[in-house]
Amino acid sequence: MSTKRLIITSVILFGSLWGLAELGIGEMAWNADIPRAPILTAIGILFLVLSRRIWSAPGSSFALSALAGAFKFLQHPFWGCKVAAVLMVGLIFDVALTFYEARQRSTDRDITVGGVIAASALATLLSFVAFGPFARYVLSNPYWSMAGKMFDYMVAQGLIATALAIPAAWIGLKLSERLSLSAESWTHMNWLVYRLAAAGSGIAGIAAALALKY
Repeated sequence: MSTKRLIITSVILFGSLWGLAELGIGEMAWNADIPRAPILTAIGILFLVLSRRIWSAPGSSFALSALAGAFKFLQHPFWGCKVAAVLMVGLIFDVALTFYEARQRSTDRDITVGGVIAASALATLLSFVAFGPFARYVLSNPYWSMAGKMFDYMVAQGLIATALAIPAAWIGLKLSERLSLSAESWTHMNWLVYRLAAAGSGIAGIAAALALKY
């Protein structure tokens, strides 16, 4: 499979899986009255790291988050801030990893486990700190004007999400190592199964969104 097709297929696969988590786990956390943003962000970081270490292409991480967020358009009621939150994580992660990868190349250094984890944790914290004011002043969502809501999201939930991002990034790295090694010896049938998995995850995401909507 060509690099371009691998990237597109992987974006569909991991973006759909992240989207499924946003729908399923997000719904369960909402019903259980559990803050879902830190959990869902950590899951997103896992898929972002996993995909980014398989193919290091600037912009691909944001594309992955855009696909994950797209499933929320099928939910009812639709909340634009939920889509924006997913996009914010993907964008800041993309910028952080692109900067880190460029820095390592310029200094002729290898990408390290510690470096990826640190960049992932920093991106997570920045996404929470940036999203609160963005939702309140740019999206003008009245929810974020309620007493303590923005502070709770930016600080309390942001720190929890950052802590969860550390093991999530580590898991993503380990999974990427295994997938990269196995992909080197994949046959045409293996690649076909990979494509089918991507298509299946996308269909499952759409079905889950519609099921929760109706």
